[in-house]
Amino acid sequence: MFYFIVQGRCWFRSSGDELVALQQGDCVLSAKPVADVFFSEPDVEAVLSDDAFKAAHSVAGELRLGDPGQEPATRVSGGRIVCNAANADLLLELLPRFIHVRATDDIAARLRALVSIIREETADMRPGRDAILSRLIEVMLIEMLRCESATWFPHVSVLGGLSDPQLARALAAIHADVGRGWTVAELAQRAGMSRSVFARRFSEAVGTAPVEYLLRWRMALAKDALLHGGKLDEIAAQVGYKSASAFSTAFRQRVGCPPSDYAANGGLRAVSS
Repeated sequence: MFYFIVQGRCWFRSSGDELVALQQGDCVLSAKPVADVFFSEPDVEAVLSDDAFKAAHSVAGELRLGDPGQEPATRVSGGRIVCNAANADLLLELLPRFIHVRATDDIAARLRALVSIIREETADMRPGRDAILSRLIEVMLIEMLRCESATWFPHVSVLGGLSDPQLARALAAIHADVGRGWTVAELAQRAGMSRSVFARRFSEAVGTAPVEYLLRWRMALAKDALLHGGKLDEIAAQVGYKSASAFSTAFRQRVGCPPSDYAANGGLRAVSS
């Protein structure tokens, strides 16, 4: 989810983190918004925004709190970013818990312009609307991720590994040659560490062991190739399996269905299993 403070000020909390003060023009990107909460003041009690609450407080397409006859003191616009469900978990692991871009940050003016165009496109039904919205949201996501002045609230993730220059070399080696049968010793050598230190630091930063990460990355690439019509034997070779049957067995164990079923159902079977 992304949130943009169009007017006023408020407080924000994500998944039990500390409260963050937001001002007009601030923007927040939240990777796991199931527990996001907005407060008018730090000491007020949060109210669950369920369907009944939304029905009782909806005014002209907005969720309104307070006197509906008065102009709101604070207005927040939000939007949901939908990605390919097949690799959603992998993408979420790459992102920090949330990113806060302040109105005074250099990138804020660009984000305000993007949000303005997104709101205009959302309100209209012109040809090409969905394609334009997809590209605009992708640009906004990239802009927030590369904003050096933004406040990041990280968690254990691949980004944590990439922020470590030594671990980044090992990750780059995996990504450059995913089909190679990497060992922990080889990756530790690329990182310039001992095997034990590398294994510990990799797990602490990335959240999984090096070989487990390699296997997960292989499956992510294989899923994408299957959804784009790749041939089974070619995919198997690309992601490091000696035969299509070996790949099929590994894929079933990891994903929960054979590669052919996954491709035929557009990944839906794996998502629902």
